[in-house]
Amino acid sequence: MSSENVIYIKLDYMEALKAKRSILSSELSSLNIAKKIARYRVIRVEELGLKSKLYEKIKETKSNIRKLQILLPNPKVPRIVKKEQAIEKHLEAESVLNDAGDIESQLREIQRRLERLQRENI
Repeated sequence: MSSENVIYIKLDYMEALKAKRSILSSELSSLNIAKKIARYRVIRVEELGLKSKLYEKIKETKSNIRKLQILLPNPKVPRIVKKEQAIEKHLEAESVLNDAGDIESQLREIQRRLERLQRENI
């Protein structure tokens, strides 16, 4: 850099002191942020380790449940209980169909209103 491009600015004592305080405050903030980022990284690595351990435990538990299902005998369910279960499933299916019917009727009602509004605007 040549001496021609250098610009000097005169600051009085209070301005210089204020500028130094501002710079030191900025450095302090930057260091605090760097410290928090480092702490975040440590916590994140710890979290990922715990998640992998949890995943392994879940896999192990799932495997144990499968083994138990294979080892344990299948219970014989009386016919009466089977009939009750079939009736419950049928009732659930009907309620789902009724809900779908309600939605369909609401859709038809909305379409009817839209058609009426379009006729009025024409």
